[in-house]
Amino acid sequence: MTTIFDAMPLKILEELERIETTIPDVERRVFLLQADAQDLRLRHDEIIASWTARAERKGLENLVAERRRQDAIAWISDSLPSRIPSEY
Repeated sequence: MTTIFDAMPLKILEELERIETTIPDVERRVFLLQADAQDLRLRHDEIIASWTARAERKGLENLVAERRRQDAIAWISDSLPSRIPSEY
């Protein structure tokens, strides 16, 4: 019995074999990347949930004020992009 593969040149058959052997590797990587993406989604949701709970306990305005204080301290103590401290 003759099949379509009998009509294909050896070069094409070799390409098909390379594709067929590559597919499982790519599918494995896709699976791992999807698992990593799911882990990131869960971490993202956990962070938001923890900050939402913190805001309910301490008050959103108090958290905003604390962030502004921390940003002001960081602005003073962190070096500028030129690596020169801002105190000079």
